[in-house]
Amino acid sequence: MTPPDVRERLLTAAMGLLREHGLAGLTQPRVAKAAGVSQSHLTYYFPTRTDLLRAVLEAAVAGQIANLGAAMAAPATHGARIAALAEALTDAENTRVLVALVLAADGDPAFRELYGALVTAMRGRAAGVLAGAGLAPEPAKVALLHALGTGLAVMGAALGPDAGRELNMMVFIEMFRLLAADAAAAEDDSAGPSGAA
Repeated sequence: MTPPDVRERLLTAAMGLLREHGLAGLTQPRVAKAAGVSQSHLTYYFPTRTDLLRAVLEAAVAGQIANLGAAMAAPATHGARIAALAEALTDAENTRVLVALVLAADGDPAFRELYGALVTAMRGRAAGVLAGAGLAPEPAKVALLHALGTGLAVMGAALGPDAGRELNMMVFIEMFRLLAADAAAAEDDSAGPSGAA
């Protein structure tokens, strides 16, 4: 077995534990056992739990960005984009990874940069979703969609996939309806009074 294979096995095992058990389940002994290697092999690649956590979260962030991008790229209609967004946010295992990243960033400022990269990518995707709905991707709207999506993902993990998906669809449909109504009202206001002499 070549060294990269061991490192990848360790990362795969760690990601599985993080997805299944959250941050508390990510311990060096558990990861070593799940990967089928000795703990000394694990500490060769990841001397501390922080090193291991950083590597796992970097891999998770890259995966989350790719998954969300794929989910948002495929749908052609606005309704299909909302459904894809709602579906992407109902994966409880991915939500556990994101919550672990938030907790890590809260506990260790070194992880804030990693979390910042995820926020930047997520907001880029949110801007694309808004533009696809015919709405201007203004910073406040982008932040609203991102914050709402994050909150819905956490609530969906707690409620379960079916209830989470239903809640996500209902909230996203209403949010886009309200944003569209707001945009139409702003357009009417900027047109000024009609028929003025």
